[in-house]
Amino acid sequence: MWPFSRRSKDPTPAAAVSVRQALEQLAALGIRRRDGISDDDLLLSLAGTMDSRADWASLLCVLGGEVERGEFQRISDDIWHLDAECIEDEGDYVRVLERFVILAKGRLPLTDLRDQVDIENDSAWVQFTLDGQPVHWDLEVSDDWLAPEFYTQLQELVAAHAGGKKFFVVALGQDSLICFGDAAMKEALSKLSGLNFEWE
Repeated sequence: MWPFSRRSKDPTPAAAVSVRQALEQLAALGIRRRDGISDDDLLLSLAGTMDSRADWASLLCVLGGEVERGEFQRISDDIWHLDAECIEDEGDYVRVLERFVILAKGRLPLTDLRDQVDIENDSAWVQFTLDGQPVHWDLEVSDDWLAPEFYTQLQELVAAHAGGKKFFVVALGQDSLICFGDAAMKEALSKLSGLNFEWE
């Protein structure tokens, strides 16, 4: 089961700002909308207007998700709202891994991604190439949950390539918000949002 299955305790109250102001503050930390994502695209998943008071958790979840129309484009490449019950069939681990690669912005140059998922026979693995070397991970199967060791091993890989930057996470239940950056960014986002982001 995904290890981040609890909400952080005693969050610091976040500042009361509008959605528009919150987006500006997040952009200053490096969390931005992708080009072409409009205010209307965001508001499809948020109640109110750009001048309504921001609910930080909801706003970050929306930024980490997809536009709820058209081609369901990613809203941001800087944050991901992950539902850990996402492994059902072949290709699911590759899809998850691809999103981590996007978050890492070139610091995790994986190629030749492949996986196998066979829930009924209790078998799952993922493999890829990094720095010219093949990597293969056999993974725990627990219904449709993302294997807990997947994140831990991925964090070890990126830590060796990213010069002090790593993935950091806050649990919201079975779902989590995931970003990538250094300790200063992690602390700044935690303070801004009132959510206690952690390395693991």
